[in-house]
Amino acid sequence: MTEINDFRDFLNLLKENNELVEIEKEVDIIHEIGSIIATLEKKEREAVLFKNIKDHEIPVTGGILASQNRIALALDSKPSLISEKMEKALNNPIKPKEVSEAPVKENIITGNDINLEKFPIPTHAPKDGGPFITAGITIGGDVENGRQNLSFQRMHVKGKDKTGIMINEWRHLRNFLDAAEAKGESLPIAVAIGVDPTISIAAGLRYDGDEMEIASALRGKPIEVVNAHTSDLLIPAHAEIVIEGEIPPNVREEEGPLAEFTGHYGELWKSPVFKVKAICHRNDPIWQTLNGASYEHMNLGNVLPREPLLKRQVSYVSDNVKDVHIPPYGSGFLAVISIDKQNPGEPKNLAMAAMTAYVNIKNVIVVDTDVDIYDSSDIMWAFSNRVDPREDIFYIPNSQGHELDPASDERGVQTKMGIDATLWKEKDNLEKVVYPEVDLDKYINN
Repeated sequence: MTEINDFRDFLNLLKENNELVEIEKEVDIIHEIGSIIATLEKKEREAVLFKNIKDHEIPVTGGILASQNRIALALDSKPSLISEKMEKALNNPIKPKEVSEAPVKENIITGNDINLEKFPIPTHAPKDGGPFITAGITIGGDVENGRQNLSFQRMHVKGKDKTGIMINEWRHLRNFLDAAEAKGESLPIAVAIGVDPTISIAAGLRYDGDEMEIASALRGKPIEVVNAHTSDLLIPAHAEIVIEGEIPPNVREEEGPLAEFTGHYGELWKSPVFKVKAICHRNDPIWQTLNGASYEHMNLGNVLPREPLLKRQVSYVSDNVKDVHIPPYGSGFLAVISIDKQNPGEPKNLAMAAMTAYVNIKNVIVVDTDVDIYDSSDIMWAFSNRVDPREDIFYIPNSQGHELDPASDERGVQTKMGIDATLWKEKDNLEKVVYPEVDLDKYINN
């Protein structure tokens, strides 16, 4: 199997495993690329590499981590062990390795040569407000102590050297910006595009150290980093492209809308702006993009970073928890827990614990171990057959959720719901019907 050291290695690995389709036909960055990525995802097809972009020379790839199989390939794991591997990496971080030379610095663009419009930055969904950098990893540093942080921030392109940048109030990067603005200073940041997928996965976590340590742990060795061209930030040495610059203090402009993880278009936001000071890139770079409101969006922002925290929280409440899942079709608002129930009150306790594991989690379904929590039809079967709404559903009103949830107010206040979809004690002798699976080729293609 191909060893992954950079983004190109991962694309080769996907190709080896028939998880990447290459499109030679010319495509447009305005809506067409987004629609193709969305259609492939809806049909549970491959990631895609567009090799012929209208009015651009740089290829574009998307849908890279839209499926559990591709995430497992990125982590050299199995789909069923992804959460366990994430948990292990969180508990055993590895410091990245600083190097003096790096492929990302093969080309350095500064001054009047800076032009974001030369890069194939898509306008994804039909009602997006324009081109957005969506798969970029934002690298920021604390002005007080220099601690670095990785995160995803949407960046609305507004010109050759300027973007908007939306930063939620609960993010570490927002803390860094608040501290810089208090001093009347700009905040240097860098945006890495096309990286080892473990860096993308780690960037979705909320970790009090440098998420590059978690990426290194996921890769099983230190990931190489190098000094940025215009600041003291350390950037991924093997990134395809890194856009460097700063967020000036106390400047806010409207940006958006963008297809959000909720499956709705977001509103216009008064957000900070990002001024570009340099662009570094490899020879023959590849632009990576990510569709808003896609499974890839959900996987990176909700599923991968939240499942280990959820597992840790509910396992503290009960040793009988077997598995947890935050399915991407639930927009990060749904959690499913599998339990070998020993006490009839356990499911409700677990549901309440899950609601406190992360602010996004609003609805929790607890099921028996004979239900496949990765199969939505199996979950709905349990919901339809094992739930008495009068006894098994409960509500927690006036709870804090996510402010972008359409079912909450502007501060995220909402009602949360727990569902006990386990069998009643009086009926726990019922056995689920399961037919053995057979190899149909033995019967049909002979």
